[in-house]
Amino acid sequence: MALPFLLGVAVGAGAVVAYNNSKKIKEKTDEFFDKSKDLVSDVKDNVKQNVEATVDCIKDKKDKNKTQDEDCKDSCEKKEEGNNEK
Repeated sequence: MALPFLLGVAVGAGAVVAYNNSKKIKEKTDEFFDKSKDLVSDVKDNVKQNVEATVDCIKDKKDKNKTQDEDCKDSCEKKEEGNNEK
């Protein structure tokens, strides 16, 4: 039961020692994290733009429906006025 835990501790400790003692591993790791930061930043900007576009689209549709509802009410009122005059 404790064997997987001990194995994990040993592998983790080995990775820390290798990282601290090897310039090449440090450079590659730092390079990897820098690329990851750039990628995350690009994804964040893309998602932000998509959300803003979606919100604008929803607002436009809501305003359009509101305008159509008002136009429908106006035309219904005109029809009722015309029917009442007869």
